[in-house]
Amino acid sequence: MKKFFLTSILFLFVFSTPFRGQEKITAPAWSDDQTIYEVNLRQFTPSGTIAEFRTHLPRLKKLGAGILWFMPIHPIGDKNRKGTLGSYYSVKDYIGLDPALGTKKEFQSLVEEIHKLGMHVIIDWVANHTSWDNDLVKTHP
Repeated sequence: MKKFFLTSILFLFVFSTPFRGQEKITAPAWSDDQTIYEVNLRQFTPSGTIAEFRTHLPRLKKLGAGILWFMPIHPIGDKNRKGTLGSYYSVKDYIGLDPALGTKKEFQSLVEEIHKLGMHVIIDWVANHTSWDNDLVKTHP
C-alpha cells in the first residue's frame, strides 16, 4: 500500500508539471561562451574604490574575462549594521552608489571603459536584501 501511494504521488507530481506552452528562455548572444569574473569593488583593491579598480581592467581582459559581475554597489544601511562596514547586501538605496566606492559619474565612466575593452557588465541587484533604513521599509512596512 505504501509503495502504491508513493508511486501515485510521484506520478501526479511528474505529469502535473506543465511541459508545453512555456516560452523558451534564452540568454543573450553576447553571454555565450564568456568567462564571468566576480568583482567585489570594496575588497578588490586596498582603497576599495572605482578609481583603483580601473587600473586592473587590462589585466582582467588579458585573463579572458568577458563579463564583469559586480557585487552590490549600492549604499549600505546604517540601522542594525553588522560591524563597521556592514553588508553590501543590506541595501539602503537601490538607485544610489555607495559613496565609499566613488561617484556615479566614475562608475558610468568605468562601465564605458569596460565596454570599449569588449567586455560586459552585470550588477548584482538584490531586491530581497533591503536594509532596515531603506525608504521602502519606511513607506511600505
